[in-house]
Amino acid sequence: MLPRLGMSRFNISSTAVKTELETMRLHVMPARAEAGPSMIVTPSVFEDSLIQRAGFALMCIFAVSGYANEFALRYFHVKAYISTVSWVALPLLLILSGNSLRGLRDRTGRLWLLYLFWVILAVPFSVWKGGSVALLLAYVPRGWIQLYYYSAFLIAFRHCRRCMFFLIASNLMLLLDCFLFGAATQGRFEIPESIFFANANDLALQLLIAVTHFIYLLYQRQVWKHLLGAAGIVIALMYILKTGSRGAVLAALILGIVSMLFGRNRIRLALAGVPIAVALLLVVPASFFHRFTLMAFRPETTTARDFSDAAAVASQIQRTALFQLSVIYAIHHPLFGVGPGQFAVAAAGDAAKNGTRPNWLGTHNSYTEIASECGLPAFFLYVAVIVVTLRSNFRIFRRTAHLAECQDLSALAFCFFSATLVYAICTFFFHIAYSSYLPSITGMSVALRLATSPRLWNSTTGIQTHSRPPAVQAAGGWVASKSP
Repeated sequence: MLPRLGMSRFNISSTAVKTELETMRLHVMPARAEAGPSMIVTPSVFEDSLIQRAGFALMCIFAVSGYANEFALRYFHVKAYISTVSWVALPLLLILSGNSLRGLRDRTGRLWLLYLFWVILAVPFSVWKGGSVALLLAYVPRGWIQLYYYSAFLIAFRHCRRCMFFLIASNLMLLLDCFLFGAATQGRFEIPESIFFANANDLALQLLIAVTHFIYLLYQRQVWKHLLGAAGIVIALMYILKTGSRGAVLAALILGIVSMLFGRNRIRLALAGVPIAVALLLVVPASFFHRFTLMAFRPETTTARDFSDAAAVASQIQRTALFQLSVIYAIHHPLFGVGPGQFAVAAAGDAAKNGTRPNWLGTHNSYTEIASECGLPAFFLYVAVIVVTLRSNFRIFRRTAHLAECQDLSALAFCFFSATLVYAICTFFFHIAYSSYLPSITGMSVALRLATSPRLWNSTTGIQTHSRPPAVQAAGGWVASKSP
C-alpha cells in the first residue's frame, strides 16, 4: 500500500508514484537478469577498439581463405594470398589491440602456453634439432597461436556467433570442393591435388567438424536454416563414409549417440535419423562399408578377399606396429621424447641399425605423437587442454539448455563441445597434433567462456533459477512482483 503523505489515496503526489515505481523496477530487474542477459559479459572499453574490430574482421575472412586459395589455384593457377596477408597482419593486430594476453585469463590459455614451453624444451634433446626447429617455426605462427587470436578478437558473444556463420560458409565451400573435384583414389574418396585434403583421413576430419558446425543451424528459428543444416549434415556424412576413414566413422557414431542423449529435440532427431541412415545406405556403395568390417583386434588373422582388402588389413597391421613403437619411445624418453616431429627420423635410425628398411611414417596417433616426440609432461598438458575444453563447453550447454533466453548460447557451446569431441576421437587414428585444428577449436571455446558468466562453466558454481520471482518491498508492506 502506497504512503498517503498527508493527502487522500486518490490524490497521491506524482513524485511519490515515480519514486515507488523506480524502487519496484530496481528490485525486479535482477530477477529478470538471472537467466538472461546476466549470463553474457559485456567487454570493457579497453578491449573493444578499432584494432580489435579489424582483427575480428580478418579472422572471419581468414576462415574462408583456405578455400579461396583452393579455387583460385584450380581456376586461375594462382593463390588468392588472403591467408598470406592474414599471417602477416594478425600478429601485428594482436599486439596493437592490447588483448594479446586475454587468452591467459582462462585456464586453457595457460595450459596451452605451458604446453608450448615444454615442446620448446624438448628441442635440444631432439634426434634432429634442425628438423624440430623448422617444425616449430612453421607450427607456432600458423597453428599454435590461433588460440590467442580467437580469444583476443572474439571478445563478445556476438563475435562468437558471427564467426560461426563464417565457418559454416567455409564448410559449404568444402562440400562444393568435394562435389567438383573429389574422386575415389585406391578405393577411398579424397580431393586429388588439393592443398589440404589430398589425404582421405584429413578430409574426413574436416567434414566431421563441418557436421558439428551445421548442427548450429538446426538450433536457429528460421526454417531455411534448418533445411540448410540438415542438407549439409547428410552430404558431409555421405562423403565421410566414402573416405573410408574408420576413425571418423567411429567419431560420427559417438557424436550421434551424444546428440541423442543430450541434444534438444531428441525424439525429433531420432525420427529424422532413420531416413537419413537409410538414404546413406542407398547412396554410398557397399564397397565403402566393407572396409569397416575388416577392423579387428588381431588384424593379422583377418582373411582378405582381394587386393583392396589386403591393403586395408596391411594398413591396420602397420598402424598397430607404429603405435606400439611410439609407446616404447615415450617410455624410453619420458621427459623430452625424441624431438618434436622426429618420430619418423628416430624410427628410421633404429631400423637402419637393425638392418631393416625404414618406412618413414608417423605415429598415426596424435596422443602418442606428442608423448613420443615431446615427452610425457607435454602429453599430459595436451590432454588437459582437450579435457578442460570438453568439460567447460558441456557445462555451459547443460546449464543453459533449459533457459529460453540462452538457447543460442547453449547451441554454440554444444557445437564447440562436439567439435572437440570428434577431434579427440579422430586423432586416436592419425597424427595431426601440430596442426591448427586444436588451437582453433579451443580458441573459440576460450572466447566463449570469457564472454559468459563464470557461473556457466565453473565447477564450483551453477545457475540458480527462481520458480517464483522474489518479493518486492513496497512502502507500507510487501508486494509480489510479476515476471516481466
